[in-house]
Amino acid sequence: MFIGIDDTDSERGLCTTYLAAVLMERLGRWGEIKGLPRLIRLNPCARYKTRGNAALAFELESNRTEEVRETALRTVLEFSDFSGANTNPGLVIAEKVTAQMKRFYHRAVTEILEIEEARAILEDENIWHRGFKKGRGLIGALAAVGSDLPDFTYELIAYRERSRWGTKRYIDPMSVWAADALTYPLTWDTVDHHNNRIVFAPHTGDPVLFGIRGSDPEAIEQAFQTIRSEPWERRVLYWTNQGTDAHILPGKIGDTKDSQSYRLRGYVADMPVVIEGGHLFFNLWDYFGAQIKCAAFEPTKNFRKAVKQLMPGDEIEVFGAVQEGALNLEKINIMHLAAQEMLLAPVCPQCARRMESAGKGQGYRCRRCKTRAEGRERRTLKRGLENGHYEVPPCARRHLSKPLVRLNAAKELVHSSR
Repeated sequence: MFIGIDDTDSERGLCTTYLAAVLMERLGRWGEIKGLPRLIRLNPCARYKTRGNAALAFELESNRTEEVRETALRTVLEFSDFSGANTNPGLVIAEKVTAQMKRFYHRAVTEILEIEEARAILEDENIWHRGFKKGRGLIGALAAVGSDLPDFTYELIAYRERSRWGTKRYIDPMSVWAADALTYPLTWDTVDHHNNRIVFAPHTGDPVLFGIRGSDPEAIEQAFQTIRSEPWERRVLYWTNQGTDAHILPGKIGDTKDSQSYRLRGYVADMPVVIEGGHLFFNLWDYFGAQIKCAAFEPTKNFRKAVKQLMPGDEIEVFGAVQEGALNLEKINIMHLAAQEMLLAPVCPQCARRMESAGKGQGYRCRRCKTRAEGRERRTLKRGLENGHYEVPPCARRHLSKPLVRLNAAKELVHSSR
């Protein structure tokens, strides 16, 4: 059977991944967990998400259906923050995964879905489920059960002892930097080199101590063993859609919708403009004449330096979510740079010095050689940018965004944030 859970935490605390970790331990009495549990990030534009918008699912081999349902229900009631305004837990236990459920997963990552759509599938497939309060968590719980991951990564999450919840975490920073140096690029987003930050541990009062993300479970384990921290209660390795760009849809500017994420191709229409607060904007137009505003906000830090150097005529791809008609940049791929030219006084063919103006409308002359020329010459300047991908730093990266370290450097030009 397949068990899915979502929307049990709140802005104040608790954690759906922790609930799933406890539930897997408790269900060991009634069966055997098959494979790795799945940590599924849903559409990052979802309006009612609590913190990371993660849903959890795992497969249990068991013939004790009633005991499993009772244990799961009791655990959700025990470890959900029902006082949270946006906390609306959902629990799904399915006997199988169907094509309809898989399609629902892909929609939940790329679209904004309504609870009625989840309930319709649950009823149609005769799937046992329980929704609490508004029951919005049924969307994520069903999506997690239906998740098939053509691309995937891993995350190992360590959880704090319950007596320490809400207190300051102790993690030795030097050991974290050492773990990153030892295992990058097989692990990533542990630290942010450019901004000198450790980014793999939350600052909220929830049960998570830290999480190590990567493509290789052995490298993740090596990093874990290198890090020195306070004692941990439990640890779980998850199979996840994080770092895969699963939320990104190929599209055209004229077809974009709010609360969806896209890869769009077009030409820079104007010089980027910086407004108060350090936010940066420019317009992108495509071959069909449609136009969209693109934004690199202050939290994207050094990424803005690349964006600021764009100029009209540059052909680029942009990646990001559309909100209120503007695309919030997560990555850019520069396909072709427009030529940047400067008009200069012509060079004297005899002495190789720059000529000077001979007067309005009279061209240019060389005082020394008496040579003359009609107008200025064009010189192509070297751009500060190169073709290829540029990304936001780890401190600003969304869970689903694919880091450039995961692109094939042999096939793609990349300019990693580190």
